Amino acid sequence: MTTILEVEQLRTRFRTDNGVVSVVDGVDFSIRAGETLGVVGESGCGKSVTSLSIMRLLPPNGNSGGTIRFNGKNVLELSEKEMQSVRGNEIAMIFQEPMTSLNPLHTVGKQIEEAVILHTGASQQQAKERAIAMLKAVGMPRAEEIYGEFPHQLSGGMRQRVMIAMAMSCDPKLIIADEPTTALDVTIQAQILDLMRDLKEKTGTSIMLITHDLGVVAEMCDRVIVMYAGQVVEETDVETLFENPKHPYTIGLMNSIPDLEDEREYLETIPGSVPLAHQMPKGCRFAPRCSKVMPVCEEKAPELLQLEGHKCRCWLYAEEGEQA
Repeated sequence: MTTILEVEQLRTRFRTDNGVVSVVDGVDFSIRAGETLGVVGESGCGKSVTSLSIMRLLPPNGNSGGTIRFNGKNVLELSEKEMQSVRGNEIAMIFQEPMTSLNPLHTVGKQIEEAVILHTGASQQQAKERAIAMLKAVGMPRAEEIYGEFPHQLSGGMRQRVMIAMAMSCDPKLIIADEPTTALDVTIQAQILDLMRDLKEKTGTSIMLITHDLGVVAEMCDRVIVMYAGQVVEETDVETLFENPKHPYTIGLMNSIPDLEDEREYLETIPGSVPLAHQMPKGCRFAPRCSKVMPVCEEKAPELLQLEGHKCRCWLYAEEGEQA
């Protein structure tokens, strides 16, 4: 299967009052055509910054290094004009909160139209027809009427459908979905996930799905990378992740999932919190919270190791793995 996105040694830094801090540090992963890759981790682990680095949408105080190769082109080396032809056209993004992503002063139809005209050169009438067709494709009732409505007139689920319609309007090869269901209730979440799965099957679009919800990962993803404190700590296919997680952090995430058949009085938790970007531990970044910590963990940072069917950044597997 063709690899369409290859990220190698991605490092994203920000200038702050505390100096330059590294939020994403040496991240490697790839996405194949037609694949859904899940990116999992707690808030503050670098998931969203990774996606913004790929889209080149960092704020002025941020910069990225390494390689982000999309269809053979390193997007970090493209001019802003060249990047504009990629962004929204070949790579599209669905943001977490559509109300802050949609322009409140324009109708949703005009906002979808704008993307179509910009990237395809379609006429106003062609763009309108495409916008209405996309609203219908995402299951929007009364698509012709909703075309002329403003974001505040729609429910949260409908706004998220508009965002998906906008993302799909130019037939992108890759969609980056950043927590697309977090702000929605459970019933609407299921509808949005079903919609994304159906659109992927019909169009062959690849999806990079950023989430902290392991239930969403189990339902949607083919492969998963687990991030912690700006690094990838584990990578494998979704079945192996749930059946045989390796990294103590991933095991902690799995153990914190509620189980209806389990009679435990309390859910297991991972003590502590993700370290601040300017206060990273000397050795393994998870060591202060890890139940299996060893002396070497506190002194030396582990490499990402290649195991059988797995990649894992942990000293527990130093003897059976080799550097990935």
